[in-house]
Amino acid sequence: MTHSETTERLDPRRQLANPEEFVAFWSGQYHYPNQRLYDENIGQSLTAERVWKLFAWKNGRGETIAPKKRRSIEKNYIAELGRLPTLSSVDDGQRYLIGLQGGAIWGIFWLHLINHKLFPIFDQNTYRSMAAMMAYEAREIPHYNPRKIDAYFTQYIPFLRNFNARDERLVDKALFAFGQALRRHRRQHSNCPTTGHLPV
Repeated sequence: MTHSETTERLDPRRQLANPEEFVAFWSGQYHYPNQRLYDENIGQSLTAERVWKLFAWKNGRGETIAPKKRRSIEKNYIAELGRLPTLSSVDDGQRYLIGLQGGAIWGIFWLHLINHKLFPIFDQNTYRSMAAMMAYEAREIPHYNPRKIDAYFTQYIPFLRNFNARDERLVDKALFAFGQALRRHRRQHSNCPTTGHLPV
């Protein structure tokens, strides 16, 4: 892309003007390792083996998970397999998540594993995309777990209505890739006072 095209593609003010174009372009820029671990297991009946593979995918480091993280997954999520709730509404998920131990992002991912249609994936990249498009003052995801959970339920899930129920996974890929691109752009231009910058 030319510099002008890149600037336009990265301008968050333009993205929601044509959600279909945004999703089509940015989902094509998505890259994440070991995608098969997700594709082959999401939406299937949850077993311990599938949960391990899905968390390994989320961890982003192949099929190896560090011992401390493995203990957390086993204690907080694998242990739930025998008493999985029926989460038929966003409110159900919020109440359930509050009672779980573990980090906010992995807890939200656990909701996604239980009902991937109702609970989208959420992380620093998807938050960054939303914050830029909605011109939030907080451009990066909160550090405090309860604030991450609040941002997910009160900001992110409502924000996704802008995409008019398009394929949830494609929207997630687009927001993830756009968020990564915003971060790269900010890093490249943070120390370049003479370079024009975007309102990101």
